[in-house]
Amino acid sequence: MSDLEFFNKNGYLIKKNFIERQIHEELFYVFYDLACNIINNNNINFINKIKPISKVSFPNDLNQLDMLLINVLSLDKKFIGEIYDTVSYTSSFLKLVSLNKIEEVTKKILSLKNYNSIYSWKHRVRIDPPNDNRRTYGWHQEIFYTIPEVKFIQTWCPLIRHSTTENGTIQICPKSHNEGIAKQSWNEIDGRATQILVDDEIVKKYEQLNLPMNLGDILFFDPH
Repeated sequence: MSDLEFFNKNGYLIKKNFIERQIHEELFYVFYDLACNIINNNNINFINKIKPISKVSFPNDLNQLDMLLINVLSLDKKFIGEIYDTVSYTSSFLKLVSLNKIEEVTKKILSLKNYNSIYSWKHRVRIDPPNDNRRTYGWHQEIFYTIPEVKFIQTWCPLIRHSTTENGTIQICPKSHNEGIAKQSWNEIDGRATQILVDDEIVKKYEQLNLPMNLGDILFFDPH
């Protein structure tokens, strides 16, 4: 079965070992640099000594980055928001978004020609602290979070460590894209982002699949 046939049948496609390690390494340094800048610019004093960015390496010092981000979060959540917003527009992240290989697969799935133009919109980096469910969404369709009647696909990938069921990964319902626009409801949940959630009777019709993914893997999935 070809990639296109698999996507059309199941509504998703995972390309393994697709993204070069160098991009993940660059993004690690982006996160580390931004965290250090926030600490220095706000005169934040830590009990633990911060390892200089010139002395850290990827992936050996992921625990150092974890320490920085958790301490920054504990001081003020807005600092994590600054990192969240900034990373998405760094040159390192835009390299990822603009990979020719991603563009080629996207055009094939969307039945576009090589000369057709595509663009990335609303690209973001998810940063979810441990046990923080404020932006953990229920079952939803991405089409309600973008421009109406536009032709697009969604992509997702882990950035600096493997995603697992334990540390958090994406879930999908294979073949549910065949529903088209499913019956949904608007949900205002205290302490959570507004969510447009697919009704339970629709979700129960399909297998609910966790997708653990390794660094280098990327997921393409239908907006429905």
